[in-house]
Amino acid sequence: MRKSIPAMFDEIARRYDLINDILSFGIHRTWLKKAIRKLHLEDGFRILDLATGTGNFVFEFLRTNHNLDVVGIDLAEKMLEIAKERNFKQFNNKAKFLIGDATRIPFEDNAFDVVSISYGIRNVQDIKKCLFEIHRVLKPNGQLVIVEFGKPRTWFLPIYKAYQKIFISFLAGVISRNRSAYRYFVNSVNKFPYGKEFLNLMKELNLFHSLLFYSLNFGVAYIYIGKARK
Repeated sequence: MRKSIPAMFDEIARRYDLINDILSFGIHRTWLKKAIRKLHLEDGFRILDLATGTGNFVFEFLRTNHNLDVVGIDLAEKMLEIAKERNFKQFNNKAKFLIGDATRIPFEDNAFDVVSISYGIRNVQDIKKCLFEIHRVLKPNGQLVIVEFGKPRTWFLPIYKAYQKIFISFLAGVISRNRSAYRYFVNSVNKFPYGKEFLNLMKELNLFHSLLFYSLNFGVAYIYIGKARK
């Protein structure tokens, strides 16, 4: 990740989940549940969540199956502090949280059955390097799942643009007391490739097979899944 990005997330860490719930009416959490239902999970599977933030994806995995071995990594230390607090209070420290970079994953080759990243791949400094690292730490045929924002279908786009301007750039900026963070959010979403374009980027690398994507809420977000080539 860019050096400034973790610091920015640290500044909004304590209000981050509240703002996301307000802005999405909690829908962003249902997207994670839908993504997990696209996977095949078994007891004892090792799962790595990249750019884990406050641990939302980690905890959804554990709610689905408490017998998973889940670890989350992030570069934003204050976000991880919140994840660790939630882990202690709600999950008896079942998960693990570590400082770690999605482009230099601090684990050995073929270590995980599943690698996930939600609302974070657009923030990494080098997306291709991140995907190579994901492939490296996945077992052969291990599963990749990405949840990321996109752009809505044509008819809904004007409404979404107004929502970005009024609710995300302005309202979230006021609540968080950090308008630049949410201006960055809008810009990063609008610049990020999505749908077929992002899937084609993944195909070009030839690291994963069985690649699919699913549109969520008229294209506001997408789920991408695939399996690591041997």
